[in-house]
Parts: sequence; C-alpha cells; structure tokens
Amino acid sequence: MPGTPPTRFVYLGPEGTFAEQALRTIPAAERGSRTPARSVGEALENVRVGEADAALVPLENSIGGAVGVTLDELAEGEPLVITREVVLPVEFVLGARSGTELGTIGTVAAHPQASTQCRNWLRANLPDAVVVDVLSNGAAAA
Repeated sequence: MPGTPPTRFVYLGPEGTFAEQALRTIPAAERGSRTPARSVGEALENVRVGEADAALVPLENSIGGAVGVTLDELAEGEPLVITREVVLPVEFVLGARSGTELGTIGTVAAHPQASTQCRNWLRANLPDAVVVDVLSNGAAAA
C-alpha cells in the first residue's frame, strides 16, 4: 500500500556489514525485521518475490566507484525502484590475533571494495601481503 513504511528488510550480509549499519540508520528498519542475504542478487530477489519489502545493498563508494554487481542486478529481472540513499562514513580496522606483529602478516582477506579503499595503507604498511578477495569483511572477520 503506498505510503506504508516497509517492515521486512533484507540487506547484504552477513551481520555486521556496512550494509547492516546503513540499514540501522533508517527508523523503520529499527522497528522491522532485518534479514541478511548472501549476495546482492539474493537481497534484490527477496524484494522481487515478496519475501521482503525493501533491500539495502551497496551502490557506490567514494574511492572504488560504482558497485558493478548491484548495477548488474538492478538491470536484470523485474524493475525495482530506489527510494532512499544512505551515506555511511566508514572506517576500516586490520584485525588479527592478539600479539600478531604487523611485519608477520602475509595475507589480508577483504571485500574487493574495502581493499580498494585501503590500497594505499596496505601498500605502505604491508607491501608483501597477498590480498585475498572475500564476499564480505564480516565473513572474513568471522
């Protein structure tokens, strides 16, 4: 029904992602249900088939630019309408086991958008580390 706020939200998961943080800035989402999706496509499909009223997925970031997978998923399937933009300032933290020295880190797991945003820091501080792409920073941390 037009004018009725959504109550069932889906976001690019897992829990703890920037998408979930952005969703939590929307008052209706704080009162409604919030379900993580495994991919942008899954989140948008949940809206298309009526399993969710709204989805929050990344569309763009200030350094990495447009999020191609989201644009691709919006171009396919039943049309969806973008109704809101959430601007979320983000900050990254390099997580490691307690006692790990920076010079001993050989691999960094990160979402490609995050590693793009951190590329200068990584180049300056971990020039020999291999960056491994993962589906989300939340999943990498878990």
